[in-house]
Amino acid sequence: VRLKLILRTVAVSESFAQSGFTMLTMRQLSKLVRETGPVFRFGSKGKWGMGVAGASRMSITTDVQALESPPSFPPIFQTVAKMPKTAVLSDTSSTPETVGKDGAKTARYVMEPPAFPRTMPYGYGVSRHHISPMELDVTFDPAVHLQIEAPDGVVSDDFVDVPFPMPEGVKDGFNLAFSKPFRLLSDEGVRALQSVIDANKQFAKSSERIPRCLRGLGYRSKFVRDLNFDPQTIDLLSAMAGKPVAPHGMHMNMSHTNLGRPVKKGEPPAIVDQWHVDSVDYVCVIIMSDLSQSVGGDLQVLCKKDVRDNLDFLSKGVTPDLEHLVRTIQYPGKGHAIFIRGSHVLHRITPVLEALEPRVSVVNSYMSRNVFDADSTRYRTFVEQDPEHVSKVEFSRHTAWRVQGMMQYITQEVEWGTPKEELASLMRKAAADLEKAAALVNQE
Repeated sequence: VRLKLILRTVAVSESFAQSGFTMLTMRQLSKLVRETGPVFRFGSKGKWGMGVAGASRMSITTDVQALESPPSFPPIFQTVAKMPKTAVLSDTSSTPETVGKDGAKTARYVMEPPAFPRTMPYGYGVSRHHISPMELDVTFDPAVHLQIEAPDGVVSDDFVDVPFPMPEGVKDGFNLAFSKPFRLLSDEGVRALQSVIDANKQFAKSSERIPRCLRGLGYRSKFVRDLNFDPQTIDLLSAMAGKPVAPHGMHMNMSHTNLGRPVKKGEPPAIVDQWHVDSVDYVCVIIMSDLSQSVGGDLQVLCKKDVRDNLDFLSKGVTPDLEHLVRTIQYPGKGHAIFIRGSHVLHRITPVLEALEPRVSVVNSYMSRNVFDADSTRYRTFVEQDPEHVSKVEFSRHTAWRVQGMMQYITQEVEWGTPKEELASLMRKAAADLEKAAALVNQE
């Protein structure tokens, strides 16, 4: 009965994420998960609904506007991977390890990606004032705006060059560091996306790390949403990552745009982005400028593992003794992209010393669809740069989507006779994620 309540509540994550009872609901879920035993009974007819008494509907949106239907994703992987009695997890799984007799870790569950919100947040994520959607938005047409030319190679997380498409023997257990440059947008696609950027430049702002950037384009432009959800692009990125990926559930990240400036010879250099790791799992960085006459503005990566939580790297960058591990990657031209697991690879853009035109790059964020993979989302990053009324709801929905998948794994994939320790481990993982999210959103 308790699990029935949990599942009903999690399945309507958008309802409780928009409710004024977000913190209460997540804590109730966590408490119920901890108290639930290994024997469950399910409701009839598969009906789902809001299961928390007294949770009234209190929308934070002022412009209630129905959006287009969520896109369907190509069946590059089975939506639900059917698994043997002891299922296999990626090595990056955050699930507490429960090892079977054959030494394999348990639980792998690939979820359908979260749908784009049905309503827009007040101010569309960048202002306290109401801002209408773009009136002259471009209609995305993959046949016109895409020019997908796959890279001839990718680099593993051991920083070994691997040909792409990957040979069969390499795919198993592969984890991406970054790809080689590849063409993504056609010339017309570059012009169309640039028109969206130009129409929204007045909303650009600066941060401690980035001099000028534009966020929230996914809430303003259907072109941007369709580009981020494009099935062909996601198919390619999933193949490079070695796992199914989807646009990140915090949609303010859609087509985050870094805006540079022209630099004449002898002028102070333009700082683009300093050494850092990303606050989402993967990013696809598209260059929008002609860099052929520029000096600087190149992507540099540090080919060294285990840097994500190393404060020395994050505060000091790359010291001279590690410069031999730095790899410089140049974009061949406009519309080219690089796909990088930026949450685990230290990287930066070199200062622009000379440039005839501003260096503009568009960053699309992605995440693994396996809900048991480690979640690299850093909530505090988005609290600092996005409006609180948007970031806290986006993060709550993102967490709810992952926990929903964990609960579905229990109801649909767990085998009869699964040891009680494994069941407890799965439920405690979900409870821990809810507790952590509740504490972060409530600023505890």
